Amino acid sequence: MTYVPDVPLSEPSPAATQVQIQTNFAQFASVFMANHTALNNSNQGDHEGIILQVQANDPNVTQDLVALYCKDVVSQVGTQPQLFAQIKEFLPTSIDTTTAPNAPMQLTYNTVNTAGPQYQSFVVGGLLVFFGSTTGVPITITLSPSPSFLQAAIAIPTNFFHNVIDIPNAANTQITQPNKFKITSFSPAPASTFFWIAIGKA
Repeated sequence: MTYVPDVPLSEPSPAATQVQIQTNFAQFASVFMANHTALNNSNQGDHEGIILQVQANDPNVTQDLVALYCKDVVSQVGTQPQLFAQIKEFLPTSIDTTTAPNAPMQLTYNTVNTAGPQYQSFVVGGLLVFFGSTTGVPITITLSPSPSFLQAAIAIPTNFFHNVIDIPNAANTQITQPNKFKITSFSPAPASTFFWIAIGKA
C-alpha cells in the first residue's frame, strides 16, 4: 500500500482503516525525509532543501516582500530553469523621481568552472564572468560556455618592459566574436604572462 495523507478520517472508526493507518506510520519517515533531516538524527526534521516549481510569469510583486522563484531562461547553452528575485518597486518617490521598475533579477546560472585553466562564474543579472592567464601573445581566447555577447575583455600584464625605467608591458584586447577576444602587446618578452577577465551576457 502507499501513503494516504487523509487517513485517518473523522469517520468511520479508526478500527476500519487500521491497515492504512499502519501503512502511513510505516512510510511516514521515508516520505518525510525528502528535503528534510532524517528523524531521530541531530537537527531531526530540519529543512535541507527546497523545490521551486518553474513559473511561467514573474509574480509582479507589490507588497513589502521579496519573491524568490524559478523561471526558464534561454541562453547560448539552451533553456534552463534559473532562480530569480523580485522586490517591490520603490522608485519614483517625491524625493527621487527616478523611474526604477522592479524588474526580475536572475540570481543563478547553471554552470560554474572552477577547474581551470579558464575559470567561469556568474553575477546577478544573467552575466557570466570569465578569468584566467595566458602567455605567448598575440593569442585568441575562446570562452566556454559561450556568452551571447561580450561586454568587456581586459588583459593585465605581469611582466615589465626593461628600458630606462621599468614599464609594464602594453596589453590590448579586441573582441572579435560573441565568445572570443584577442590579446596583443607590442613589447612582450617571450614568456610574458597576462592575466585576463571577460564579462559577457549569458
